[in-house]
Amino acid sequence: MNSADGTVPAEALDLLQVRGAQLATVPGLAERARTIGAERGIDYLADAQVAAMLHRHRRLLGRMNSSGAWGGLLLVPGAVGAWFLIDTADRSASEPAVDAILWTPVVLLLALSVYLLARAFRLRRVWLRGGTRDQVNGYLQVLSAAGLPHHGLPGWLKPVTGKRWR
Repeated sequence: MNSADGTVPAEALDLLQVRGAQLATVPGLAERARTIGAERGIDYLADAQVAAMLHRHRRLLGRMNSSGAWGGLLLVPGAVGAWFLIDTADRSASEPAVDAILWTPVVLLLALSVYLLARAFRLRRVWLRGGTRDQVNGYLQVLSAAGLPHHGLPGWLKPVTGKRWR
């Protein structure tokens, strides 16, 4: 949400699969949506709240996935470099300046990869415990109760709980 006027950015409103007014027209769905929303602390018929939640969820998943991917990609050359240097190093014949020059990029790669992987796991914890995952699962329940198929959902919104959804 924009802090200045309390509105939701336009790109967040574009993430809505169905507007709250359309959901309210489905018989019995408004009460079910309020029940599901009360358990998760969100009103699924309020477009601004749902759009902000979906925007937060999408950004969080994007940051989590990119941090994990980059951390894993940087870990491989760092580990291979460390393995090569440990395996081929002759400690008695090497000079400290040469060791520093050889080990610096390897240590930097490993440190950056560990940082990125730790960040990905921290973001995952926020996603799991911060309520975003539960709110998205509640939104999927509301969409399922409305009779909407999951085929048209974007990949970032597909259920990750292992539960079948329409």
